Amino acid sequence: MSQNSRRAGKVLLVAAVILIVVFLLLLPPTQDLLRRYLVDPFSPHYPEEVRMEIERTVVLDANGGHITEYVIDLPVPQGIHEDGAWLQKVSDLEVSPLFSQYWDNGSYETLVWEGQDLYGELTVRVTLTATQRLHRWDLDQGTVLGRDEVPQPLLDLYLDDEWKIIVDHPDIQQLSEDIVGDEDNVFLIAQAIYGWIDDNLDYYIWSDDEPLSSLDTLDRGKGDCDDQSILFCALARAAGVPAWLQLGAVYDRSNENMGGHAWVQMFMPTEDGGTNVTIDLVNDNFLVWMPNLFCEYTDTGLPGDLYDAYHSVRVSYFGATPSVTASYEVLGYEESEEKVTLSLMALREDL
Repeated sequence: MSQNSRRAGKVLLVAAVILIVVFLLLLPPTQDLLRRYLVDPFSPHYPEEVRMEIERTVVLDANGGHITEYVIDLPVPQGIHEDGAWLQKVSDLEVSPLFSQYWDNGSYETLVWEGQDLYGELTVRVTLTATQRLHRWDLDQGTVLGRDEVPQPLLDLYLDDEWKIIVDHPDIQQLSEDIVGDEDNVFLIAQAIYGWIDDNLDYYIWSDDEPLSSLDTLDRGKGDCDDQSILFCALARAAGVPAWLQLGAVYDRSNENMGGHAWVQMFMPTEDGGTNVTIDLVNDNFLVWMPNLFCEYTDTGLPGDLYDAYHSVRVSYFGATPSVTASYEVLGYEESEEKVTLSLMALREDL
């Protein structure tokens, strides 16, 4: 056999081996093994379930003045069940002092404290146990349908302008069109808007007492969780896809601190009906509900409700301006022994 023939035979053998290896790498069992031994050891691990005892405190201080009337209303946190699984369970709710009224407007429930002639301080405490379970939605462009399949009640509630969510403005409309184009698939629309915000907005906490409007966040090019979530909602609505806010808190395991937080909820239609999903922009969680989230309020889309959720304390007064301090504290924290590994692509989709 000639030297050239031997060389050609070796080349064919190497090519065959490469093809076999590539074929094996494409098989799902092989990909699972590679992910387990090469990716997972370097990926974040999270508890599958977390149980927290949470204390929500609101302090109203007259600051030496005279508060003639006050109203404090706090939403009653509810359990959350989506995609055939529960995400949040709430139990053991206790309040101090006893509330004055219990409001139920048909979409959410509120505890109300009201009074007159306050010269000192009033401290309201709500203590509860929240059990949170990590969940990732197994959805993609193949399983999610077009925006025409979104239920009409959601279109009626979450497509128009709302407090701070400015949709009907040329800048918002044009940017949404630039990002989304003629795309109809709800998953791809959400992914495109998420990617644009992640690439173009910086995280920044402004000193404003209220969140920025979608226009202000777009103009400044940065904002915190509320600001970025509000802009996402505006861009999604401009593209014909309902999106709304959820408000609550997030627990940081590294410093044992819980602070106020906001994120996006939206509906993704599928052949078997569809489901609400979570998009946490500033924490890079796309279609992932993390077990350190605590949801206190879901935007109803009804006029005035979102404004009221951000203005839970209302006062009339003479003299010095009253102050309001609100905080969350985790009194007890327990993780499940079961851990879940989320690759970086699970936390931030490869856009």
